[in-house]
Formats: sequence, C-alpha cells, structure tokens
Amino acid sequence: MPSEPGAANSPTVLPLTEMGKATGQWTLTLHPFHLALADAPGAQPYVILREQLVKSVVLMEGTRAFVVEHPRKIMFKLTPDGAKVLADWIGKPFLASFYMKRRFSWILPWAIMWVGGSLLSLVPAASGGASPHFDAMGFVLGLVLVGAWAFAKWRPHPVLFLVDAIWFSWVAVNLSLSVMHGKSKGWLVLVALLAWMAVTGLKHFLRFRGTKATISRRSRLQVCRPCR
Repeated sequence: MPSEPGAANSPTVLPLTEMGKATGQWTLTLHPFHLALADAPGAQPYVILREQLVKSVVLMEGTRAFVVEHPRKIMFKLTPDGAKVLADWIGKPFLASFYMKRRFSWILPWAIMWVGGSLLSLVPAASGGASPHFDAMGFVLGLVLVGAWAFAKWRPHPVLFLVDAIWFSWVAVNLSLSVMHGKSKGWLVLVALLAWMAVTGLKHFLRFRGTKATISRRSRLQVCRPCR
C-alpha cells in the first residue's frame, strides 16, 4: 500500500519490487515535479523529472509494471493501489501521449500496407488475364490511417483513438462478411485482432476524451544522483 502522508505536504511513497529478484525492494517517492527512486531506506535517490517521463519511463497499467532506464534498465512490480496512484500522478496528458505514440507507431505499417496493396492492384498480370482494377476503397482506408498517424505525431488528440477504432471495426466487419461468403476461416484470426484493436481504441478514447495530449520531445530522461 502507498504510505499515507503524515502532513499536508508530505509526499506519497510507493513500494516497488524489482522483478526477477526476491529481495529487490525499492521505493518510489512522488514529489510534485519529480519522482525519487531509491534502492534502500535512506539511500540517496535517483531523480526522474516530470517533463521527461514520456521518453524513457514506461508504466504498463495492465500488468502493473513500471520500467526505468536508470540507474540501469529495471522492471518493477507495483501494487494495484500503487499503480493507480502513480498513473494519477503521471496524469492523463502524459498517458494519452504514451498510448497514442505506441499505438500509432505500428498502425503506420498497416496504412502503408493498404496504400501499397491498392497501388499494386494497378500492376498488370504477367500472363495477361484480367485488366488491373484499382482498389479505391483500400487506397482511401490507407490514406485515412496515414492522416491519423500524422496528426498523432504532430497534433495529437484523443479523438484519433476513436478514428482508428472505427477504422478497425469497419475492416473487421467487412472481413467477417467475406468469411461468411466463402473466404477461408483462417481470416477469423485477423478479425479477432482487428476487433481487439477497435475495442482498445474505443477504451482509450472514452478514458482520454477531453484531455490535451502532450507532444513527445526527443530529449532523454534526465536522472541525477544524489538529489532529494
């Protein structure tokens, strides 16, 4: 459990367990503008500045894992209450930016695949046969994802989660109909993945709507020792 503050300005202290080590007990102290990570009671802590969180600190809320790169790359396990407290301290703008950056970093390959596949449909078959038919719908779907990726990178907004959720839902429904009309049932694996992407996108939108996502900077996480 997070320690209860003894005074109005007393910071919250979270217990951390270093994963992979039975005795790896650390503490994480939550100050207004930085985190203080210590490997022993009374030890001089490593300080992680709030404005540098996005690049090198990862909070995986689902598994309650907290990963830092300094003093070395370490993965910690948080308690359920500790994970919630830390997420609240990090704040929705940082979390929205993190989830958007991670999500759209691999949505871009989907977009390229759709645009490229549509353009390849114009290439005539080597043996003659049917004339090329441009897949306009696939091309438009690919461009929608490219546009969403560009906005996520330079003008992030939570509504982009809803855009890609609708995109994945539409593709999942159409692929399901194709399976019902004779397409191989093996495609249902892709349908399940698309449906999962749609659901997570909708969840992110409902959670972060009204939040102004921050734009990630290229600067690395700043950590110093000693600092209290």
